[in-house]
Amino acid sequence: MALSLEDAVRCCAQKGDERSKEFIYKSCYGYVRAITMRYVKNEFDAEELTNESFLRAFGKMTTFNNNDTGERFEKSFRAWLARIAVNLSIDFLRAQKQFMSLDNVKEDEFDKQRVDVSSNLDVADIMKLLLQLPEIQRTIFNLYEVEGYSHEEVSKMLGIPESTSRTYLTRAKKKLRKLYLASTDIAARY
Repeated sequence: MALSLEDAVRCCAQKGDERSKEFIYKSCYGYVRAITMRYVKNEFDAEELTNESFLRAFGKMTTFNNNDTGERFEKSFRAWLARIAVNLSIDFLRAQKQFMSLDNVKEDEFDKQRVDVSSNLDVADIMKLLLQLPEIQRTIFNLYEVEGYSHEEVSKMLGIPESTSRTYLTRAKKKLRKLYLASTDIAARY
């Protein structure tokens, strides 16, 4: 009988079964790794955060309660696992003390530019652009635009004012526009 992610999660929560943990790890590794890579540039750090996310999840598996089945169960579990990975990544960045506050900078100080995004842009290209952002901008961009947190939630998670979250998001978008335009300009030359 083939093990499903749902079966593995339930078995791990009930019995702490090592085979189930291995199945969960192998099934979700790429997903969690992609999340940690959105926050940290260094692959070694991303690997450590990925593994720590699984260790934390396995330790708290009994707290994951979900009565759904099938695809809904898997989506819910992956969302729970993603939250663990995001929180660990933020804790890691906070420990690195790379966050600075910019209370005096207003969001409207930045020019608004429209960028038409090419359909030829793939995930690898987007990741390359994101990795070029400063740590704080990349983190806030990920939390707000990718993970869907509000500025209020981001400010609480990072211990910064909401206005700072908004400012860094605006800066991140501006820098991404510049990076994107520069990359398309280079590609157009060849």
